[in-house]
Amino acid sequence: MYARAGLGGIAVAPEAGPAGTPAFDRLSPAEPDGLQRLSRFLQRVQKGPLVSVIMPARNAGATIATALRSLHDQSWQALEILVVDNGSGDDTAAIVRQAAIKDPRIRLIDGHSEPGAYAARNLGVAAASGAFITVLDADDWAHPARIARQVRALNRHPRCAASVAHWVRTTPDLRFTRWWREEGLVHRDVSSLMIRSETRATLGFWDRARAGADTEYYHRIQAVFGETAIREVNPGLPLSFGRVLPRSLTQQAETEIGSHLFGTRRDYRLAGQRWHLRMKEAGDLPLPQYPSRRPYPVPAALALSPPDPAPAPCEVESLAGGGFYDDTWYMQTYPDLRARDADGMLHYPTEGAAEGRDPGPGFSTSGYRMAYGPFEGASLPHYLTQGRPRGHSPLPVFGGALPPPLSGRHLLFFGHQAKEQIFGAERCLLTLLDHAVVAGFTPSVVLPQCLNPDYLAELRARAFEVHIIPYGWLYGGMRPHPATVARLTQLVRDSGAVEIHQNTAVMDAPLYAARAAGVPSVVHVHELPAQDPNLCLDLGASAVEIRRLMTGHATRFVANSPAVSSWLDLPAERLLLLPNQVDSALESLAFAPGSPPRVALIGSLINKKGVADFVAVARDCARNGTSAQFLLIGPETPDIARLRPFPPNLTHTGYAAGPVAAIAQADIVMSLSHFAESFGMTVLEAMTAGRPVICYDRGTPPALLGNSGAGTVVPADDLKAAARALRGLLATPSGLKIASRAARTRAEALRKQGQAFPENGLFLRKSA
Repeated sequence: MYARAGLGGIAVAPEAGPAGTPAFDRLSPAEPDGLQRLSRFLQRVQKGPLVSVIMPARNAGATIATALRSLHDQSWQALEILVVDNGSGDDTAAIVRQAAIKDPRIRLIDGHSEPGAYAARNLGVAAASGAFITVLDADDWAHPARIARQVRALNRHPRCAASVAHWVRTTPDLRFTRWWREEGLVHRDVSSLMIRSETRATLGFWDRARAGADTEYYHRIQAVFGETAIREVNPGLPLSFGRVLPRSLTQQAETEIGSHLFGTRRDYRLAGQRWHLRMKEAGDLPLPQYPSRRPYPVPAALALSPPDPAPAPCEVESLAGGGFYDDTWYMQTYPDLRARDADGMLHYPTEGAAEGRDPGPGFSTSGYRMAYGPFEGASLPHYLTQGRPRGHSPLPVFGGALPPPLSGRHLLFFGHQAKEQIFGAERCLLTLLDHAVVAGFTPSVVLPQCLNPDYLAELRARAFEVHIIPYGWLYGGMRPHPATVARLTQLVRDSGAVEIHQNTAVMDAPLYAARAAGVPSVVHVHELPAQDPNLCLDLGASAVEIRRLMTGHATRFVANSPAVSSWLDLPAERLLLLPNQVDSALESLAFAPGSPPRVALIGSLINKKGVADFVAVARDCARNGTSAQFLLIGPETPDIARLRPFPPNLTHTGYAAGPVAAIAQADIVMSLSHFAESFGMTVLEAMTAGRPVICYDRGTPPALLGNSGAGTVVPADDLKAAARALRGLLATPSGLKIASRAARTRAEALRKQGQAFPENGLFLRKSA
């Protein structure tokens, strides 16, 4: 490795002292022959810019001689080595004094009064006189070329503010290790940052914290000088070896490396990055060695003792201090943010609130705006400054049109979302509420959010109350956040509900709450995870794990198709098959094909719904002269944006508010999903309105078509077959009309089959 970089290798010298000297302490430059020794001598830089090397040390008597020896062996000789003794109780200081006799570049600084390694480092920085400043910890070892390579990088790139080397972590017996997030053994060593003296003059000193200040300084450099201001030196080549010791802060529970992902180090890192956004305007730079107060909050586990004065309040952090932002809840509830390591405290006020996300389990961003809007600005600041003094509720309850429920007749229905656009699952919830009323029950509804006032109005017309309470989807087998479960459990108990219904298999918090409250639960399954790998990825769980979780917590299930029933594979007393029902207004929708006929893909218009396939079919028809107008009916999405420009025969018409408005635009409907639709609501809606369907042979849609002549089933993902089937339907006007009549006949037969199930079969079966 080193030879490829033009450097000498590394050896482990034989034991020369007491037996049992760790291999780490016998690391040395490899010198197999006199030629290499001569090469090393010629490479030594006797003159050049002075480099100040700061070495904080506390009770490092067992390791510091190795660290100092590695500095003595550096090819870059223009060094001052500032060892800051941070209150050692062993022979650290004596070893340093002895080494200084042999190497006058070494200077011992008394740092016993400084509360921590970074505060001790700052003493060294204050005393440094070099043009460049870097660090080597007292239990590490540096390759002889490390300093020279980092100096060379800065000399060759004068616009760079700093350079950084890579390293490897190792046990004393040279077993190389890594922490679980790192991709390999060798990675960036932020503690090796070499900065120019001018950089230090601009940025100031390290932050006074117990851990993580190296990373903060790294990001501070980038925040001020730009993302490319730090030069990486020989990436992938370890120019330092870091000794792994049990007493290290990286090994202790509260400050271990894993807390970079979730815990104290992450909290500290994100607080520092929020400070970086405001530090220049706030006049906080250069950061003094002894600030009058902290620049930003520090977790208690990383605070010095005694702690430095608290920082001045920051708008974002003050919002969190209002008691409603819960970072643990936020990052657990929104796994997409966790995946990209977002700063939730910064994300919520800048993006999350506008997206309808909630800051914690006790405040509904969308519910508050629905109840008390319109108003300028975001929901939570409005509540804290205006709503709370007026007695507004952070979790408003919307009264419905139904009277209070009779004893033993109240049901709670939990939905999984209600965004600006409403699709099949949301409409199915409306149908379920109608079922409950017909069966003699009074439903109330619970949603995690609501961004659609028209949909809220439809829910209120069918319910006693509508609650909007924050909760998320199931993810990765993690238990729902305790605060979420506690709040939902209290709601179930207070409501007097005799059963809860969950209108999806993608949630689990309502099921935990029902069990805690001792109330039966029913899951209405509209998904087919066994044939939907993307859904499993979204939920962070396999189909087997999702089924195990659902069947282990819910009392009973309602499947919307035989495919879902087969996947659940439950005894009859726990499972009811009830196909979805469509809007009866579709039955009277006229079929009058346009000229040219209109071919539509209807839905959420995301990749898994086959939008790219539909565009490809449109292009094929354009090339072959097939006369048809292709319509994408649904919301604007990034997936369709990536497919533009569209062929001239294709138009995106936008979102349609309901199935009648959508189907009325089409003469033929295509269903090209890349996953197995558990039911195929759009397919049945199209057939009910007499629209022929072309669908992939995947999921339930082929069973809806059957051999009725209502359209064509083509092999899954076969674009050419889909285009041929479409050309066949368009070949003659009479053929299209025949297929239309067959579609209505088939839909009518399916409707009658669905009505064979008793209306009250859903509710309180086996539990009354």
